[in-house]
Amino acid sequence: MRDEMDGRIWVANHEGFADGIDEMLGRIKAAFGRIPAWDGTTAQLSALVAAFFITALTFTTTSA
Repeated sequence: MRDEMDGRIWVANHEGFADGIDEMLGRIKAAFGRIPAWDGTTAQLSALVAAFFITALTFTTTSA
């Protein structure tokens, strides 16, 4: 019974899950693409560190 329920849940939600994974990978690719453009300013480095910190704090709630 549990397998059947899990299967139905997967069928109902797999497209949204796959789209979320694709979006996350696209954002990661875009973030790494901006690294070579870094001009070495302190403000940009601070913003980069803050962005990674915020992502690390909120990742567990957004990945669920």
